[in-house]
Amino acid sequence: MNDNNYAMIIDECMMIGSQKLLTLISVPAEHQGRPLQLDDAKVVGFEVQTTWNAEKVEKVLEKSEGIIGKAAKYVISDNDAKMRKAIKSSNFTWHRDVSHTLALFMERVYKHDAEFAEFFNKMAVCKKQCCMKDVAYLQSPSQRCKAKFMNLEESVNWAYKMLQLYHKLTTLEKEVFSFLPAYASFIDEMQDIVSCVHSIEKEMKYNGLSKNTIAKCRMHINATIMCGNERMRRVGTCFLSYLSEEDGLLKDADIVNNSSDLIETTFGIFKYIQSPNKLNGVTTLVLHLPVILSFAGISNSKRYNVKEHLCRTRIKDITLWREKYLMENLVTKRIKTLKTA
Repeated sequence: MNDNNYAMIIDECMMIGSQKLLTLISVPAEHQGRPLQLDDAKVVGFEVQTTWNAEKVEKVLEKSEGIIGKAAKYVISDNDAKMRKAIKSSNFTWHRDVSHTLALFMERVYKHDAEFAEFFNKMAVCKKQCCMKDVAYLQSPSQRCKAKFMNLEESVNWAYKMLQLYHKLTTLEKEVFSFLPAYASFIDEMQDIVSCVHSIEKEMKYNGLSKNTIAKCRMHINATIMCGNERMRRVGTCFLSYLSEEDGLLKDADIVNNSSDLIETTFGIFKYIQSPNKLNGVTTLVLHLPVILSFAGISNSKRYNVKEHLCRTRIKDITLWREKYLMENLVTKRIKTLKTA
């Protein structure tokens, strides 16, 4: 990467048992005119700890600069406090991931809202009660407890479509989903919110974070949710404040990335191959991460010489790396301990 034109994405990606994996990947600092893809990324490094704090994260950031030989133009992360503190202490420009940030503002407004809790509780109860009935084909999507506000769109879209179709349902179906009409205005409200979030995310991910895209997003927010009720305006005010803060970090010509989706996708692939037994913790399988990215695109995979890498790496090298960088495997410890009985 030339002329300091790379950025880093940092995330505490996984907690496996008591072990937490912190990963850094590099991506082009200049937006590519499309969402970031796996073949845009390279693994800079990863480390395992039982706990992470700002001081430890800061050391990892400093080490990454030494690995590449130059400083990143900026760093992308979620809104985790230790990440924010570490990035700012390291004097990097910090761009907050757009999806995590918008979800955080929605959570602040709706997490303890009575109407929100009642509606989603009724959806969950209805799903549980009708899962074995004839109306099960119409049941709502499964709700994720973790990162709930980053995954509202599917449930809200279901409720909105069901409300539009309600008059066409059979008597039994109307009886099962009878709670929906009572929440019609709330469903419309949530549909407007998630639609606005989707528009902002699409604008940022496809066209980058810039003065121009920020102006477009502001116009959209003012024309939609800022015209709604008090809750919607509170969310809209948070969105506008976020955009203003990001605007202050940009020069007029800057078009940068502000999405960490790439690191989530990478670990989605990695989680598929790792052991489901949490006692294993982080194993040498984590070394697959650079390989996953190396084979992500046709051009990258053609340049990757498998034979050369196999000849250059020995089992002894992997064993030494594991002893130096990974924590004790609790499955192995369990086997050894039980053998002594």
